[in-house]
Amino acid sequence: MKISGRDAVKILERELSTVELYRKDNTDKFWSYKLVSGSRSEFAFDPKTKTKLVIRFDQTPPSISGITNIENIAGNSVSTALGRVFTGGKHTAKFKALVETEKALILMISALK
Repeated sequence: MKISGRDAVKILERELSTVELYRKDNTDKFWSYKLVSGSRSEFAFDPKTKTKLVIRFDQTPPSISGITNIENIAGNSVSTALGRVFTGGKHTAKFKALVETEKALILMISALK
């Protein structure tokens, strides 16, 4: 079953041992999450979407069934909100991808470690 930004927020609340809410943009356009250990990788998405979940990553998204439409956005003009929710340095929005299912989201977190 497809998931949305709203669904992802609920799913990630259950994953507190591996990922934490890092920053919320002041307009709530993007929320970023950071891995608790390991690579400390960051990713962000719009928590208000109702139909799909498009995640921005600070590294190449893992090759997992259910993660599609991967696009390199490094060097592209991106929302200023992304700059406010990522740490900066190596943690900037470099890729975006569509995450289609809860299973893909959970596997994504494990693969980013």
